[in-house]
Amino acid sequence: MPQIKIATFNAEWMALLFGGQWKTWQSPTIPLSFPGGSVAGVQHEPIGDVHALCRRIAGVIKQMRAKIIGIEEGPPLKEQMEAFVAQFLDGDYVVHHSNSRWQSITALVHKSVAAKVSAWQPQLPGLGKTWSGIPYYPWGLIGEEERKKHNLDRHPLVLSYKPKAGKELRIMVLHTKSKFSKLKTKQQWLARDREAVLDALNARAKLSAEVFRVRQFLDEQLSLADTPRSFVVMGDLNDGPFAELMEREFMIHNIVDELVGSFLYPDCHFRHAMDAEALRTAATTRFADPLEDGQIVEELIDHILVSPGVWQQQGDFRVKPGSCRVETKAYDDHDDTGAERKRELRPSDHKPVSVILEY
Repeated sequence: MPQIKIATFNAEWMALLFGGQWKTWQSPTIPLSFPGGSVAGVQHEPIGDVHALCRRIAGVIKQMRAKIIGIEEGPPLKEQMEAFVAQFLDGDYVVHHSNSRWQSITALVHKSVAAKVSAWQPQLPGLGKTWSGIPYYPWGLIGEEERKKHNLDRHPLVLSYKPKAGKELRIMVLHTKSKFSKLKTKQQWLARDREAVLDALNARAKLSAEVFRVRQFLDEQLSLADTPRSFVVMGDLNDGPFAELMEREFMIHNIVDELVGSFLYPDCHFRHAMDAEALRTAATTRFADPLEDGQIVEELIDHILVSPGVWQQQGDFRVKPGSCRVETKAYDDHDDTGAERKRELRPSDHKPVSVILEY
């Protein structure tokens, strides 16, 4: 049975590989080093050997041997990713790009299948407008005049893979907003710092608004089809399988659970591509949780979700059993950080996730 391997990889601030430049970048330059400093309002450590870091990232991508790779936190410009492909990936991939931001969503499509992949645009007036003007209310407010509108900073990238006549796989590469807020320490929480806690809740309200709009889009695409569609949503969803402090205290839904849909509507309900055994222990990132006394937390926040047409095996594609996994070896083979965790010594602060689909 024919198959294709796809993957998602948050490559961690690839803009830094280009000197943190966007409007002033000189094509096709990839500087030898990055001095550190503020980019997009975030302080970044220096990178002494940018090209060595590029080889680490490229090494992970090559070792996965995936044909379609969604990249989160790609560089702002499509031309920058094309320069990276030319210099460090032997020119073997075609680049598709969403809207330009400091952290952009990009897809690398291997040339062996590139003719069968397109950046898909549905028959809707202005796809970009789908990702803007999403209503939400700041925590505790209900007045009509208090209603706010949220725009997705990073627009989802939708691809169509048609390996043969009559068969199509649609792939959405998604990177939701982070939960980053003014609530940064356990002391703030214990003191019930009102401003910080409300800011954290508002960040989650915006995140939930994003996911609700994505769900609307997915529901429409699935309901428009006469037969079950094969649809994959993959990327950095900035949420894992566990309830965190804000969720426990305020009964806020886990946004991954929001994204997969309701079990009451099985024809639109997504499932994780990983089997239950893999999900129990899988993790793609680790960090010190400030709200848990700095405890090191390992979480799976990079996901691959599949539509009913895939998991019910009624569409054109299905998951090869047991094939969805964290690409730990591909990552570890190019990671020399040890306990240092220095940026230039690791491919990323995320490990990739991949799956094999059969058709």
